[in-house]
Amino acid sequence: MASLKEYRLQAGFSVAELARRAGVDQGTIKRAESGHPVQEVKAAAIAQALSQALNQKLSIQELGIALYS
Repeated sequence: MASLKEYRLQAGFSVAELARRAGVDQGTIKRAESGHPVQEVKAAAIAQALSQALNQKLSIQELGIALYS
């Protein structure tokens, strides 16, 4: 399974570009990529942005994004 960072790079996005497309701040992307939990709504926005860019449905789980419990 590819990591969030691998998917981001596959899409050709910098951290800043993914953050802009997902409507989250860059710190959220950095936290998610380093395995720290993020809010579910933000994780969903990241998954949506990458899904659109890569033209494939990616889930939060497939991206390996940890969520706050």
